[in-house]
Amino acid sequence: DVAALCFLADVMMITSLREGMNANAFEYVACQQRNRGVLILSEFAGSAQTLGSGAILVNPFNTDAMALALYEALHMPEADREERHHNMNEYVQRFTLQYWSDDFS
Repeated sequence: DVAALCFLADVMMITSLREGMNANAFEYVACQQRNRGVLILSEFAGSAQTLGSGAILVNPFNTDAMALALYEALHMPEADREERHHNMNEYVQRFTLQYWSDDFS
């Protein structure tokens, strides 16, 4: 069910105030191979460090910036969406669960 929602969504907004690595962001990127949806990510989320090159980073305490990010994501040109997705997808495809499992074994 989550994968289907991630596939269909044009935008995913993750507004965590504090947390570790958010797997939802990685799942969204993996499900967006065809659609090239836009990821809006809290700058406080752990995944902001790894997916920040393709995501729109926001401070969730700044509601004006969040509204602007949502507007930007919904109106982003296709070429920009593809470039951002490419940056994030390279990381997601390279650093899989298998990669981390082998690294810690």
